[in-house]
Amino acid sequence: MLKFLKLIYGYVIILVRGENLERFLNLCKSRKVYMEKIRYREDGQLMAQMQAADFFRLRPLRNKTGVHIQIIQRRGMPFFFLRNKKRKAFFTGMILGGILIFFLTGRIWNIHIEGNVRNSTGEILDFLDKQDINHGMSKKKINCSEVAAAVRKNFPEITWVSARIEGTRLILNIQEGIIPQKTNSNTSPCNLLADKDGVITDMIVRRGIPVKKPGDSCKKGELLVSGELHIMNDSQEVLRKEYVHADADIFISRQISYYQEFPLKYRTEIPAGKKKKEMYFRFGHWYLGLYPALHTGQKRITEEIPLRITENFILPVWIGWTETTDYTVKEETYTRKEAEKEAVRRFHQYEKKLLQNGIKISENHITTRLTESLCITGGTLLIIEQTGEKSRIT
Repeated sequence: MLKFLKLIYGYVIILVRGENLERFLNLCKSRKVYMEKIRYREDGQLMAQMQAADFFRLRPLRNKTGVHIQIIQRRGMPFFFLRNKKRKAFFTGMILGGILIFFLTGRIWNIHIEGNVRNSTGEILDFLDKQDINHGMSKKKINCSEVAAAVRKNFPEITWVSARIEGTRLILNIQEGIIPQKTNSNTSPCNLLADKDGVITDMIVRRGIPVKKPGDSCKKGELLVSGELHIMNDSQEVLRKEYVHADADIFISRQISYYQEFPLKYRTEIPAGKKKKEMYFRFGHWYLGLYPALHTGQKRITEEIPLRITENFILPVWIGWTETTDYTVKEETYTRKEAEKEAVRRFHQYEKKLLQNGIKISENHITTRLTESLCITGGTLLIIEQTGEKSRIT
């Protein structure tokens, strides 16, 4: 703080020489002229630092002692303005810059949202924009309580919102509640039928009467779980019938065919020459850059990032980089080992797609053979999948 005040009021570093240096210091002390960082140099001269205002009180003390005082450095704001008093454009720019900073600090330049999981930041920002809460608006126009209430009202999953302004940031702290799991509201009576031919491997019945059991075979359209319940009396006679919404997890195994072929000859791209990197700017649909057009035998990779002032204040300007590579095309042929490896890779891709649909492969009986121009893989697969088609009871 003292250093800051010294810069504001200004200070000087002086050099005092003469025969009465001690008397000069004593007079300064008695007249309460304060100096600091006092030291004697090797040539016997005295060096000290003092406020600019106190320097003008040294004249009578200098006359009494006969010393010579020389200013060797002037520091602080008063001397800075004195040296630059003819630079009107500089001071005008400083004043305008100060006004601009004052204007900018009175506005919101970053809307930060934290704690949201189910509701994305983009969705909340779009909602705030519809409420005229956006980047660049005046802080005086924002009522934090109203903002929090509006967000809570529009997003039912949000149970608590805290809005506050810190500097030029509007910060929203959000807590989301637990969404209750939706229960199946369809309670109309129904049966479960097989939608494919196969052998039942597993069956977990939650509601209804199982007609089949694991190990039994089933045909498409055959009844697996009945939604008709028989209420018996003590004589084991049917007293009445009740109908429920049959519910069960039923898995069957069945056989499917697999066939895959690809040519043994293929083309590969071999890089030729150095990679050329270029930078460009994009303004909406307009591009500004020096990269040349793409020719045959060239590949180009493009990467773009938007320019942003804050994390959520994105400008409509993108900066991008292109990497252009020359290449030559060479025709090659798979060896037997390479072809078999490629066939396995393609089979694993097929298996991955089945798994994404909830289908597992329990056994595979496939073989790979090579002809003059093709690699052919074929055979049968034993798969396990879920079945159970609902059939309404009328």
